Amino acid sequence: MLGYRRMTSASLASLRAVGPSLGVMLAIQSVASVGAASIAVLAPAIAPEAGVAPANIGIYTMVLFACGMLSALIGGALVPRFGPIRVCQVSLLMGAVGLGLALSGHVAGLMLCAVIMGLGMGAPSPASSHLLFRVTPSKVMSTVMSIKQTGVPLGGAVAGAVLPALTLTWGWRGALIAVAAATLLSLLAIQLWRRDMDSDRDPARRVNLPGMWGGMALIWRHPDLWLIALAAATLSAGQIAVSAFYVTYLVEIGLSLTAAGFALAVAQISGVAGRVVWGAVSDWTGRPMLVLVGLAIVAALATLVVTRFAIDWPPISILAVSVVLGASTIGWAGVVYGEVARRAPVGRTAEASGGITAFMFAGIVIGPAVFSAIVQIAGSFTAAYAVLAVAIATIAVAMLWRLSQGGAR
Repeated sequence: MLGYRRMTSASLASLRAVGPSLGVMLAIQSVASVGAASIAVLAPAIAPEAGVAPANIGIYTMVLFACGMLSALIGGALVPRFGPIRVCQVSLLMGAVGLGLALSGHVAGLMLCAVIMGLGMGAPSPASSHLLFRVTPSKVMSTVMSIKQTGVPLGGAVAGAVLPALTLTWGWRGALIAVAAATLLSLLAIQLWRRDMDSDRDPARRVNLPGMWGGMALIWRHPDLWLIALAAATLSAGQIAVSAFYVTYLVEIGLSLTAAGFALAVAQISGVAGRVVWGAVSDWTGRPMLVLVGLAIVAALATLVVTRFAIDWPPISILAVSVVLGASTIGWAGVVYGEVARRAPVGRTAEASGGITAFMFAGIVIGPAVFSAIVQIAGSFTAAYAVLAVAIATIAVAMLWRLSQGGAR
């Protein structure tokens, strides 16, 4: 017990030491996530003026994350030269510009918004990994990365809670202007920390097009990183399958929209909590890969249970499954980023994180398309969730096999 208390005290001291860097990066991640979610949240208000169906927002989302894949790779190459704060400032600026283009209410403006915002939104992940790896003790790496990654669901939650209310008062354009203004204020505020946090930038470092693909090449050359990247892509597809389709599926089996929305909210909140908990468990056990395997197994089982839902299930049972589903399919990202930071070659953390982020975004782009295709072919969400469960279970088996062959734990 005394040893455990000493370890806990040391971990808390380490977290306090990294607090300023973690706080800045968490804020950046949250603000960027609010911007990225804005158009999707306000789609019912924007779509009639743009002359499109709200459901077509899926095309916007695909363009956004496809450009985000490229952004992650470019960001990974730019961070060592310009510094993580400067790269994040450019990313936030592109987000604000994208929202400005969306104010036109025209389809062309919305697509330009997706492109410009997407080309900026992938860069904060490699930037934050570069900075946090530099200042974070290894014993709390996964915890720190997990806390930082809570900015993604937190930003989405803020967008969902605040923007509809702002729309009632100021209209959807007023809501987007508010987000753009907050983004620009954040851009200016983080300049206060640039001197310290960009202190290791190398202005003489050359940046070229081949170098921007270095993150992908780095992933390909390391079997463990390659396997983690595949796991990240598959789990990202699982995450988006919950975020985008869970409510529709629950309504289809007979739940009210209110009950289905509450179940999704429970899953999202569990995902936020899970990111912190699983990061701490990874650091405590010293076996992050094994924790990731466990999360994948739980995610596969929870997804399989979802396929058995029926209207006669007690509401508390559906909520209990939603807790497990959210904690596993949404709560894994910090463990991945922490492990990638540990495994990346010296000086190449940003590139490796950029490559992993690109794989994550690939899962977000490809996953919904495959999921929707299965729903169309099979005529139900049940088959799509079953296929997803099998895919996640396959990744879990592959990671277990790698561990059995002597892969790093």
